[in-house]
Amino acid sequence: MTPSSIDGPRRRPRDDRSRWTNPRLAPVVGIAFGLVAWWLASSLLFRFLPDPLTTLRAFGEQVTTDDFLVNLGVTVRRVLLGTVGGFVIGSAIGLAMGRIKTAETALYPWVFVGLALPGPLVILFAILAMGLGELTSLTALWVVVTPFVVTLVYGGAKALDPELMEMAATYRFSTWDRFRHVLVPSLLPSLMSGLRVAFAMSWKIVVLIEALSSTVGIGERIHFFFTFNQPAAVLAWTFSFTIIMVFVELLIFQTLDRRLFAWRPEGRL
Repeated sequence: MTPSSIDGPRRRPRDDRSRWTNPRLAPVVGIAFGLVAWWLASSLLFRFLPDPLTTLRAFGEQVTTDDFLVNLGVTVRRVLLGTVGGFVIGSAIGLAMGRIKTAETALYPWVFVGLALPGPLVILFAILAMGLGELTSLTALWVVVTPFVVTLVYGGAKALDPELMEMAATYRFSTWDRFRHVLVPSLLPSLMSGLRVAFAMSWKIVVLIEALSSTVGIGERIHFFFTFNQPAAVLAWTFSFTIIMVFVELLIFQTLDRRLFAWRPEGRL
């Protein structure tokens, strides 16, 4: 019997680097670094940039106003409509382009044009063609967001393993079973990426649309305070939707990732 067997299994040497690579501490370190960089920039480089404390006070002042929840609610509603509409339309078009050659040939040039068009140009043209209104805002929003979702879903559909479809044909899957048990599970990564992109793009375009053409919403408030040269209030309203985006990512998107991709092993370097 060897000494190592008598002493029992050797303990794995402790890696001191784990204290500095703890994933739970990474967000805290990132936020702290950003705040310090912001404070240094406002103190040393940009004298018109408000520091974090000034912005926090301005945020508190805006939260207590009567129209804060009204503006926030209008923007959130528009973002949700833009996200859902762009995701559903883009996913349907991307899936059709990835599985049907005729659809790919006919629609690909238009998708490329949609990707190349600047968002402000689409908004201005929609206002000129349709006038001011909620329908104009949603139409411009869907035109900008949809091509990005199409590109992601189209790439996933093109990369679909043909052997999976052959297996479905061999076992005589119905059209619905092929869609449910083959297409959707294979496209889940692309669909989740498309949903994230639709949500992020919707926030950006909605705020821009509100700044250009709306009388209510976060974008309108940002444009108002920009006009009167109040950078702290501009940053305060910017943080209002940034906070919502962070909560949606943590509570919705990451929860969906854990549930939908629980079967995948977690890779670490």
